[in-house]
Amino acid sequence: MKQLSWCAIGDSFTYLNDHLNETNFYVTKGYLTRIAEKIPALELHNLGINGSTTRDWLTAPLLPADVYTILLGTNDWHAHIPLGTEGDFSAAKEGTILGNLAVLISRIRALSPNAKLLVCTPVERTDFVYYFDHFNNAVGSYAPENGVMLTDVCAAILSVCQKHGIPALNLHDECGITPKNAVQFKRVRTQDGICDLPFPAYCGLPYDPANDPYPYPPECHAMTYDGLHPTDEGNEILATLISVKLKTLL
Repeated sequence: MKQLSWCAIGDSFTYLNDHLNETNFYVTKGYLTRIAEKIPALELHNLGINGSTTRDWLTAPLLPADVYTILLGTNDWHAHIPLGTEGDFSAAKEGTILGNLAVLISRIRALSPNAKLLVCTPVERTDFVYYFDHFNNAVGSYAPENGVMLTDVCAAILSVCQKHGIPALNLHDECGITPKNAVQFKRVRTQDGICDLPFPAYCGLPYDPANDPYPYPPECHAMTYDGLHPTDEGNEILATLISVKLKTLL
């Protein structure tokens, strides 16, 4: 196979591949590097923007490439960006997740008309607390955001991609990451003191970032190390699924 340039578009899942220090080096190799090792013909260009939503990718710089992957949506959901409709996608109408995604895809096609494109859905998460800033935290996907479940976002992305003939990968269902197995336990303050509780026992318990211990010590790590971002195990699962799908497109 000839050498192919690959642009990876995404949020922190993608960004952290090249910033392992921001995982406290809990991750030794991100999913992009693992994909590149599985498909040596791909020359990786990581365009990931930490914390980005589809709205950021309306104007974010792109590069011409032979292959593009997109992994976005979880930050949109948390930021309460409206999901939108298939009509928003068809019209590439800015302002919703589906409309913004269509604009991004249009930008890619204008830049590289013959490129292969793969859209991936976001994956489930439990309560997130950033290791380096405990005030940066969010409730897991077991609860709705503004009345919308993350599963609704994933289903909508898959639906519009299928209708418009855009290759898509249902990472949400296929990767096996769930709020239950994201971590082995969460360290929380209860009326009985500090306890290590499994899912869902810790759900709904208050967290005080100024005074409570960090809830995810290394011994609790499972599919994620902070409730959201994948460990080596999680990254390997993502890389395997994406690389298998990519090989069918190349």
